[in-house]
Amino acid sequence: MNTPKITVIIPIYNDELYLSDALESISRQTFTDFECVCVNDGSTDKSEDIIDGFVKNDNRFLKINKKNGGVSSARNSGLDNARGEYVFFMDHDDLIPNYALQKLLAAVEKFNADMSRGRMTMVAENFSLKDLPKENAREKQRYFDNPIIDLKWRTLVKYKRWCWIWLCLFKRKTIESVRFVEELRSGGEDNLFMFDVIGRIKNYVQIDDITACHRFAATSVTLSGGLHPALVKMYGTIIPYVYKNYTLANDIDRRLLEWIYSWEARNAYKFLIRRPIRKDRTDELPETARAILMKFNSTPEFNEIIKRWGFRQKLFFQLFIRQKYKTLRKLKIFL
Repeated sequence: MNTPKITVIIPIYNDELYLSDALESISRQTFTDFECVCVNDGSTDKSEDIIDGFVKNDNRFLKINKKNGGVSSARNSGLDNARGEYVFFMDHDDLIPNYALQKLLAAVEKFNADMSRGRMTMVAENFSLKDLPKENAREKQRYFDNPIIDLKWRTLVKYKRWCWIWLCLFKRKTIESVRFVEELRSGGEDNLFMFDVIGRIKNYVQIDDITACHRFAATSVTLSGGLHPALVKMYGTIIPYVYKNYTLANDIDRRLLEWIYSWEARNAYKFLIRRPIRKDRTDELPETARAILMKFNSTPEFNEIIKRWGFRQKLFFQLFIRQKYKTLRKLKIFL
């Protein structure tokens, strides 16, 4: 078999509603030298039948069946089987314009970069193939050779957004040792993956074209607006992982370390304190969050988090672990 230029990796679990359009948006790409690795993560609906239809009719589509293990495990299976010179990740309910792979590849090859990156737009659940954006013939390409500084500024400072994996085309040899944390089954895994990547790449290219239409689905763990238990429990994994793999690492750039901790400290407060007591919950999430906080309280791992909190955050943390939930709800305007 010829080696494809790009490997597209899609983790798939029970998404019969949107999957056909997602795969169709890949099959319509103007750049054709790709393989699409569809990782069926133990789906119990008609997702596998949909995958089989594409595999049967288009030899660029491949299927991997595995026991359900979560999105991180599925993406890692895709990486383990990827053959392309470049890797592109896509979610199973998203769509990409037909020019996406072509534009991302042209940019990364023009500058011999480790990564190229497009723009995204959030779309509604009823968004379909006919609504995909058209190619912008006058797009700009911007080359950056200091990812730790440049990418942080463009994402967090200028646009107030994260550098999601599904915006990027990666040079595979640059990320061949990077894997998703499999304990994170449905949240937080892409952040840690991107931090690992940022520490390895030497340069990247930003293009103006929209290359990802990210669906705002009601079933999304991170976008549905509610507090899913996974978003609380993930910090039982993230707190020790970040300490072990970044704080204790000898060769990490200190600027990257500070970026990682400023990001994770903000999110730890958000998911372990602020959101669990946002309203008068009757479920167990406040106690679930408290158990995580109590487990790591006063440990070196958690000290790296809390020392980046302000006075108010530290005060609310003390109230939270003392189960002063009613007091905190009265003070929620200050959270």
